[in-house]
Amino acid sequence: MGSCSLLGSQEIVLLAGFARDPRSVVTGGAGARIVGMRMSDLALVGGALVVVFAVGGLRLIFGVWVRPLEAEFGVDRATMGLLGALAFLVFGFGQPLFGRIVDMHGPRLVIPGSVLLAGVGTVLATLAPSFVLFALAYVLVACVGFAGLANATLAATVVQRFDRHHGLIFGVLSAGAPLGELSLAQLAAVGVADAGWRGTMGAIGLALIVVVLPVAWVLIGRSPQPRRAETPGLAATFGLAFRARGFVLLFCAYFICGVTTLGLVHTHLVPYGVDVGLTEIVAARVLGLLGLFNVLSLILGGRIADRWGGRRPLIAVFVVRSVALLWMATATDALTLGLAVAVFGVTDMATIPLSAAAATEMFGARMLGVLMGVLVVAHQIGSAVGAYVAGLGYEILGGYPPVIVAAVGAALLGAVLCVAMDTRRIVAPGAMADGRVVAASGA
Repeated sequence: MGSCSLLGSQEIVLLAGFARDPRSVVTGGAGARIVGMRMSDLALVGGALVVVFAVGGLRLIFGVWVRPLEAEFGVDRATMGLLGALAFLVFGFGQPLFGRIVDMHGPRLVIPGSVLLAGVGTVLATLAPSFVLFALAYVLVACVGFAGLANATLAATVVQRFDRHHGLIFGVLSAGAPLGELSLAQLAAVGVADAGWRGTMGAIGLALIVVVLPVAWVLIGRSPQPRRAETPGLAATFGLAFRARGFVLLFCAYFICGVTTLGLVHTHLVPYGVDVGLTEIVAARVLGLLGLFNVLSLILGGRIADRWGGRRPLIAVFVVRSVALLWMATATDALTLGLAVAVFGVTDMATIPLSAAAATEMFGARMLGVLMGVLVVAHQIGSAVGAYVAGLGYEILGGYPPVIVAAVGAALLGAVLCVAMDTRRIVAPGAMADGRVVAASGA
């Protein structure tokens, strides 16, 4: 594989050591090397981590708002599941577009603009007098901001700025979201108990605008634009991807990933914990525990992606996830649920760098922003289906355990799809004769 792949050298190094100076890097072959280091690259890493911590953390604590919203607006669990489904769809379908923008122009406008949308949408949602207006503000404004600060944007940014260890760096940056979940879940639960959901959610939204937006603008918005490389058009990229059997199977496996993670566990874990017998604050702590192990899964998944690629580790991830879900379905107390969630968390977000690695194995890094966006569409459609079906199943079956058991079968199907996946390199227009990509995405 070329040096622009997510599969690179196997040593663990300081991230700063691989910051790319666009004026001093040879791209596209085994000889690619780092000659200098720019402070703007360090600023981009630090700024991106802060931004993903805040915005990604807010996105992942949706489960904390479920019961307070039900109580205030008089909606049932199926309706909340539908709201979660719509949020996931907007989040997913926005990512190919944001990924394409970053592929072509870099992250300097996408990231600050997304912070602004997430903050404004969150504040508007807290001012809504009805559930419909809340849903419109949250889904059509805040979730668009969430979409601009997720996998597609981060993956494209990483391959633009770094020559090696893309999986590890991508995993570290992505870990900002579960770190934010770990911190904000407990804070939000206590805030809801003391000040209500409106005051708590509004305070977080204002913090995005007043604190995080300036950080994003100063550290990322002012970073230099990357050099542009010729890339296939959006339609050509889609056509190339979906003619490849390996990518289609990866797309389907990522759909199942969305069903079992964001759709089921992240959305319904807090209310499920309350059903098991936990208080809402303790259930929120379990959600925070999931965030802690998500951090581990992202960094470990990125390291594994750099060393072993995507396909085989994805098989193991889905198998372990099925075991964790089965354990979760039989939980009867906080300890058992917490242990099951910890095991689940090790597999939860590991699929992000592993799927990016599998896509890069097939197509190289040049189109990674769009390809990750397409994969996120699959993930978010799965998340939408999982969120709604889990809520509906709760209403029909009278509880979550049967729904979680069904998710065990879905996770095993994901493992089967990964077994059948072929990730050998597909030579695309613009590739060199030896199959290596001429330049990293947007570089």
